[in-house]
Amino acid sequence: MMRATRLAAGGLLVLITAVGPSTAAEQQFSCKGQVIQEMANPAVPQKPIDFSVTLSEKNKMSIKTSNNKTLTPRITSNNKLQLKFATKEFVGEYFHYSGDLFLMYRSGQLARMNCTRI
Repeated sequence: MMRATRLAAGGLLVLITAVGPSTAAEQQFSCKGQVIQEMANPAVPQKPIDFSVTLSEKNKMSIKTSNNKTLTPRITSNNKLQLKFATKEFVGEYFHYSGDLFLMYRSGQLARMNCTRI
């Protein structure tokens, strides 16, 4: 019984390590979402946000927006759980395990996106 428990715990550790952020040469993500509004007005349709994100091994990041604008955010923090970055337009937080990306715009708006690895 003890041996089976140790094997299961070891397997879980390997799985957690494999799911964590990769240190591959380059990671590419497709991120989609929208701005979160306090009181959504049904007369005003919400504009979707669509990004392509590239994260290189040298801790460099680039974001390509749906209108072909390329942003080069400054990474402020990157650990096993969370990547934080900033641009002139917004501050972002990406959660490695869930794929959630939050953008806090200077105007006070908040956007929630979900990213999938390409």
